Amino acid sequence: MTSLRAGPGELNAAFIRSQQAHHIGTLAYVYGYPIVDMLRQMHNETQRIAAGQQAYAALNHFYSYDYLVTPSTAGNLRGPNNDTLYFGGWFDLSREPVIVHAPDTAGRYYTLAVTDFYSEVSHVGRRTTGTGRKYFALVGPGWKGTLPPYMHIVKVPTPHAWILGRMLVDGEPDFAVARSLVKAFWAAPLSDFKPDGPAPAPPAERRAAPLEPLGKLEFFAQLNRYLRQHPGEPGEAALMGLFDQIGVGPSKEFRTESLDPDTRAGLERAISDAEAMIQAAQHRPMPDVRNGWIFPTGLGRYGQDYLLRAGVVKGGYANAAEESTYAAKVFDDAGHPLSGAKRYALRLKPEQIPPAGAFWSLIAYDLQTMQMIENPLRRYSFGDRTPGAKRNADGSLDIWIQRDQPAEGTSNWLPVGDRPFYLVMRIYEPGPAVFDGRYRPAALVERR
Repeated sequence: MTSLRAGPGELNAAFIRSQQAHHIGTLAYVYGYPIVDMLRQMHNETQRIAAGQQAYAALNHFYSYDYLVTPSTAGNLRGPNNDTLYFGGWFDLSREPVIVHAPDTAGRYYTLAVTDFYSEVSHVGRRTTGTGRKYFALVGPGWKGTLPPYMHIVKVPTPHAWILGRMLVDGEPDFAVARSLVKAFWAAPLSDFKPDGPAPAPPAERRAAPLEPLGKLEFFAQLNRYLRQHPGEPGEAALMGLFDQIGVGPSKEFRTESLDPDTRAGLERAISDAEAMIQAAQHRPMPDVRNGWIFPTGLGRYGQDYLLRAGVVKGGYANAAEESTYAAKVFDDAGHPLSGAKRYALRLKPEQIPPAGAFWSLIAYDLQTMQMIENPLRRYSFGDRTPGAKRNADGSLDIWIQRDQPAEGTSNWLPVGDRPFYLVMRIYEPGPAVFDGRYRPAALVERR
């Protein structure tokens, strides 16, 4: 820090540097959180950073998880499902479009969540573009040119994009077919694209050390490099000007080693305060709560609510609600976290069965790890495709949510562990009742 022997002018300048770095840096950290988190993931999933790495493919190529995700195989996925095969990739749109080939899935549900580096998402797949064979053109900012008329154009406002795909698997007998369809997705830059394939061969593996800039001054270096390539969105010029004042904006070159002590101290405080804000944002009360179920129907579209999008990104990226709505249940009726020390019943009347155009499922996650819970039944989700599930004579459905096997047997049992947990009800292709408030899941009742 500046010496106390300095004159008043120097002390004032040092104070301003520290305070600007703190206040503007806090805003820059919150604003840039999805950008830097995605830069981190793009580096770590397009380089071979560890032996046995689950998610790896070069830029403009797909990787896939060749198994349904379980507690031991989730890898980097946060709060994953057990109903679909995951596949994905990172795409460089800075020079030209990238063309994605999708096979004919013959009506089978799939979706590609195309996510820009602001965590805004658009979807192609069964709900939006059907299940026939398709070519999707991912078009980045500023590109001018023509594309064949048979291509479906997906405009992406940032120079890079991430795709996370999901392919429905209807139980173990269906696994091989679903996996073969996943393998039929491929991508190529426009200059290398050939309509009838084959898919371009991936380049040789590149090995690198992992990139982990979150919570460090390296965060601002990563953000600055990206903003110099893509200086914000229209309407964010004043924000970029503020970031320039602390060396992070698109008109400056941020160098950690050149920081003066006052600016460094201010940025370090900014990191601490911004991380605390983002953590708190994950636990803000949601406005749409129905029988204790939280309905976050505004995710995937954030505009200038930078804190909301940072909080969502920290907990895991979100689909647009019209593609899949995730209703969460964290507390019991007394306000206590759900716990494996208790037993619960969820009775869904016929009108409370989730209105899903595709399918629905209920998954329990460990509250601490945000991962599915290992159990002797190896059942990690319960839904409309659960083998052997039994409905009552009136069409209602009872789901027993507890650690030990219910007296009623295993047919309608969703096992949990010993510790606190939370529930997520996924509704794929949700109906209008989900959005106008008419759909209200049943309350969760403790069994005595």
